[in-house]
Amino acid sequence: MSQFEVIKDINETLKELLKESFKANGFTTVSVSTDRPKKDNIKNMPTVSCYMYHLGFHQGYKERADTLVSSYDKQGNVVEYYQDAPAYLFAHFIVSVWGNSPNEENLLLGLAVKTFLEHPILESETLKGDSFYPDDKINVYPNLQADFNDTLSFWRSLNEELRPSVYYFVRFRIESERKSSEVRRVTGKDFAIR
Repeated sequence: MSQFEVIKDINETLKELLKESFKANGFTTVSVSTDRPKKDNIKNMPTVSCYMYHLGFHQGYKERADTLVSSYDKQGNVVEYYQDAPAYLFAHFIVSVWGNSPNEENLLLGLAVKTFLEHPILESETLKGDSFYPDDKINVYPNLQADFNDTLSFWRSLNEELRPSVYYFVRFRIESERKSSEVRRVTGKDFAIR
């Protein structure tokens, strides 16, 4: 497993979730894109864009020190070692729609919001890619801090016309594969008095 691929896999997971939702609701001609949402990148109409525009560290990020990790080997024995602490991050997404009419865009944007509302936690078979651990879960949060000024700034930065957009973020971690050698705990001591 290459756990550093988690950012790519989160993109693919959200893309596939939206694709499956649109197909299940009868919108078989809708394309879902993770490319930069510019007119030049839109190949087919309608297209729903789920673009990661920002990646940032968790607000509680502190100096990281090794942590003691306990796991099991193939024989079921407890194995302990020190490992670098994981880095927790937020991937911020903007969801927008490029359609044939404003009504179509509004309909598809509403379905995208409904999809993330009904799937706030993604796990097991909904997670695409090899970077996730078997017990991983990712939460899809609405970004309540984003407002109209963010929307104006985003579309101006791309030199595009203003489009209706909705913002989400996903919290995830990147794990280090660097480990210490196995730690052996003292389980008992024998003393002899002579």
